[in-house]
Amino acid sequence: MLRSATSLAQRSRRGFSSSSASVFRQSSSANEWWSFLPILNITRGLPIVYHVNPKATVFRAIVDMVKMRSGSLIVSEGGKCAGIITERDILDKMPFEQGASRKIKVTELMTPRSELISANPSFTLDECVKVMEEGVFRHLPIMTGNDVKAVISMRDIAIHVASALSKAPMSEPLTVASLMEAKGGSGFLELSSTQSVAEAVLLMRQSRAGSVIVHDDTNGFGILTERDYLTKAAVYDEESPRDVCVADIMTQRSHVKSVAPTGRIDDCLSLMVAGGFRHLPVVTPDKQVVGLISMQDILHYFLGVGKE
Repeated sequence: MLRSATSLAQRSRRGFSSSSASVFRQSSSANEWWSFLPILNITRGLPIVYHVNPKATVFRAIVDMVKMRSGSLIVSEGGKCAGIITERDILDKMPFEQGASRKIKVTELMTPRSELISANPSFTLDECVKVMEEGVFRHLPIMTGNDVKAVISMRDIAIHVASALSKAPMSEPLTVASLMEAKGGSGFLELSSTQSVAEAVLLMRQSRAGSVIVHDDTNGFGILTERDYLTKAAVYDEESPRDVCVADIMTQRSHVKSVAPTGRIDDCLSLMVAGGFRHLPVVTPDKQVVGLISMQDILHYFLGVGKE
């Protein structure tokens, strides 16, 4: 049976403290009209929905995702939705054997229609974020019956939150340190640049994380994300991840954007939206990594999706 987002949105969930969420909700930005309009009314037209045939190989799906710069594809045939495949599915379910993506069909890794969580076009931005938090995913199909109207991502929502913040800045800017405190700590995943990509992927799978900080004795540190894995390893599938060092595909320190604990959260969100990335290492003046914040962390904090 298809799961509707309505029931998920009504459940209680893990989240940031009610006091931190209230700070934002008391600001003018949080009460912008766009936060309560149907999600499709506040997007810039209908986001393009990219499709892949269920008989296609996972390799074909990966190539299409990279080419379209999309984190998901709707799996469909004859105009009927069969499910969705995302970059998280690739990271979580792809075997480590060389050439595996060329042998496995999309249907083996996708989230099937029977398990697909969707929302109807009347859902508001707030409700969409709550559903994503409950389901622990970043791509939400907006559907009417079997018709996929759009696939809303966390980035789509972030664009509109950042825009609202730029028009109505918070009276009391919140800092990265406040965000980490609200999260309950500064914990983040770490490994050495000499470890394998397979080890990094397993670590992200076990922790349901989207990135890991990589320590390099020569260059300080880098970061490996789901997108790095998709665009620099999975898309080629020429070697087993067990035989590839993290240093070969990570984002090197010279290209890593970072933020100080005193940085403003609204500035962080704007930086992520402009740069097209979702994770920011938190670095002290003496160049020590003390935390990691994600786009999802910021949106949950701002929109107050935690239990209040």
